[in-house]
Order: sequence, then C-alpha cells, then structure tokens
Amino acid sequence: MENRMHDFFPDRVYRAVVRQSPDWLWILNDAGVPLGVSPAHQTGQTLFAIVHESDLPDVQEAWFALWRERRPFILMFRSVMPDGSLLWLEAKGYPVHSDEDGVHAAISAREITHYKQQEERLTRLAYYDPLTGLPNRRLFQDRFMQAMHIAKRYHHKLGVIYLDLDDFKRINDQYGHSIGDELLNAAASRLSHSVRDPDTVCRMGGDEFVVLVQQFDQPEDVAKIGRRISDALRQPFDIGGNQIRISSSIGAAFYPDDGMDGEALLQCADNAMYASKQLGKNQFRFFANLEGGPL
Repeated sequence: MENRMHDFFPDRVYRAVVRQSPDWLWILNDAGVPLGVSPAHQTGQTLFAIVHESDLPDVQEAWFALWRERRPFILMFRSVMPDGSLLWLEAKGYPVHSDEDGVHAAISAREITHYKQQEERLTRLAYYDPLTGLPNRRLFQDRFMQAMHIAKRYHHKLGVIYLDLDDFKRINDQYGHSIGDELLNAAASRLSHSVRDPDTVCRMGGDEFVVLVQQFDQPEDVAKIGRRISDALRQPFDIGGNQIRISSSIGAAFYPDDGMDGEALLQCADNAMYASKQLGKNQFRFFANLEGGPL
C-alpha cells in the first residue's frame, strides 16, 4: 500500500506539500542541529534556540530520549520568535528511517497559541473573580489545601482573615451599582497591596474578602496584616468624582487551633468577623478571643 501511495504521489508532490504546509518540521541530527527545515520555520535558528527557557529542559529531555532510545513524544512548549513574541506549539517527535542515510529524527509541530489563550480564559473564568481579578472561592480552596499540606508536613501555622466592607449596601443605594463595582475593584487593589508576597487575597462574593496567611510565627503577625488592611481601606476613595469613605469588619482564625480544614476555618473566621460587626464595626477579632478591642 505504501509503495502504491508513493507511486501515486511522486516526490515532487511530497516536497510541495512540505513547502506549503503551515506546520513546522525539523529533521535533526544527534546534536539537535537541523539537517532540514520546512519553510514554515525559516527563522535561521536551531530548535533549542527558539524554545522558551522555562520549557527548554522538557524539550531537551524529550529530544534526547527520542534520539537515544527511539522514543516518540508529544509535547507542548512556547517558542520565542525573532521579534520577541511567543507562540505555543504542539510538537510530535519520531524517528525517521532512511535506506540511504540511516536513522535520523524529526519533529513536526503546529501552532496552538489560540487554543492556549482560550484555555487560559476558561481557567480565569473558573478560578478568578471577573470584577476584581482576585482568586475566587474555588481557587482559595485549592491554595488552602496546598498550604495545609505544607503546614502539616513542616508543622507550620495557617491563618485566615475574613472581612467585609461596612455598610456597603449604603454605597450602592446612594451612588449606584456601577460606582459600587468600582469601589470593590479599588478596595481589592488596596487589599492586594496590604498583604505580603506569600499571602493570597480572594473575593468570596459581594463585599466579602478572605486572606490566606502563611509563614508567620505569632498571632500578632496576623493582627499586623489586619491593621494594614483596615488602615488602607479607611483612606478615602475617589470614585467617579465622589470622595467615598468606608471601613471594614475583620475576623481571623488559625489552623490547627480553630479548624482542621478549609470550610471549618472559614466558618471560624466568618464568625469572628460577624462578632466584629456586632460590636461596632471597623474592628478586628480573633475567633479564639472575641473579647479583643478595636484595631
């Protein structure tokens, strides 16, 4: 069958197909140097030279396994173009046997940048709040589970800070929901700038936010973060030409003292936040000590 197909399509047809194909094709020697390159990839660079540095180890490992062990592979990686732009490629590597020239290897690839961008958009919809860009409840749970695994292994503490904006309904009623949305977005930005690099700020919905606090020694370290958040949110917001002032009620809970899983710890922190609101708003409470004073 293969011979009949070859007779039906002479070599010049195969060459024309390769020249006109939008896919990339490299025929390589054992050093990864191209012996032949399809016109779709005429950048003047070797295969390894165009691979993004973060993806290069995986590509090199797959290539050496192909060359030494004749092991085919399918791999996705980013390619750096001469103008600095990035393309996503899905590559397939396979050995090539030739009666005349012995054994070589080939890698064919197609561009999948559009599909990766779509995948990233879907991921953001699933894991990030569309208004503020902050992680949502689902991503909080994922990060909490990862952080808890590390905390259990190394006997670290975790903290959860739960807060909401005091009297936020009044803002919506007085200025309208579009101003309220801008205020939430601005408040989320201030929150993000009030925490440390290891911490994660999430929007749980409405005007409620959660901070996952890692790498601290004493409860006072978490209280300091709470005070920074409160101070940042009390500064006036200039939204649509309106000077808007708000405050926040904040509660905190700790793993393993107050809860052994994400939902339990969230509930404890939520209860502490509710106690802050009941005791006058613009306050901070630990779940284990609801007699604390204002920030």
